[in-house]
Amino acid sequence: MAPGAETTQEASGGLAEDIWGRIPPEERLEIMASAQAKGVQASLMLLLMGFSVAIGFKVPWILFGTILLMPFAFQIMSAKAWHLVKARPMLEYATARATSRLYAYHAGAHDLTPGLIFRAELEPVLQADEQDELSDELSEEPVAKPVWVSLYPDTMVIIAEGPQGARLELGHSLFQNFSITAEGFDELEESSAKKLSIEVESHPGAVSRWNLASRYPATLLACERRAKAYITRHQKQVEAAERRKLEEQQQKQARLEQQRAKTAQIAFERSGSSASAQP
Repeated sequence: MAPGAETTQEASGGLAEDIWGRIPPEERLEIMASAQAKGVQASLMLLLMGFSVAIGFKVPWILFGTILLMPFAFQIMSAKAWHLVKARPMLEYATARATSRLYAYHAGAHDLTPGLIFRAELEPVLQADEQDELSDELSEEPVAKPVWVSLYPDTMVIIAEGPQGARLELGHSLFQNFSITAEGFDELEESSAKKLSIEVESHPGAVSRWNLASRYPATLLACERRAKAYITRHQKQVEAAERRKLEEQQQKQARLEQQRAKTAQIAFERSGSSASAQP
């Protein structure tokens, strides 16, 4: 194999591993369970066929042979189903990753490596005056829509799929007028009650709110904790930069004072020597 082909194969393998690692653990478990279910189904079908043949021909060893072959059927069919079931979500996550990176770039993200990508449902939260307008116009209340959520070290991007392609629902920095809160995780409630509350202040007095729900509540909680970890890390970096700046200013001020004191001492010594030189 040519060196270029080996490099391309290694790069594609690394990309596949990266995409698979971006899929939430809960969804990965569902994919694995679906593949193993195909293996169990094939094993049971083989057992049923072996039992029918053994009864029809009255040959008991066929049934025992079928039982011995069941683990091999499970391994072969589950491995085949694994490659088929795994392909679609990996392609979907790869597409969501590429699209969200583009929107994150336009949103001003400095790091385009997503820390978390997952499926969710986004529902806007209306204010009291907006609810009154909807009731007056007899319009339908907004419903939750399926979206893709991508969390970057400094930006959150939420996109929805539409007839004309991806549509940006939210693309905002984590460090400017942004807050995220997990709700329903401290109480003994159903998973449907677990959600994330997102608030963004576009300009003073204008606050937009959304509720983010998902089939994977552990992923929601991981998103909230990781986002707050990014915000805390940024605050610490800003505080450290301010401390360094203050220390540099203090050091600069101290050097200026030392230089002034030294200049004043030299001038005093010169004036003293000139006074002693006069008769």
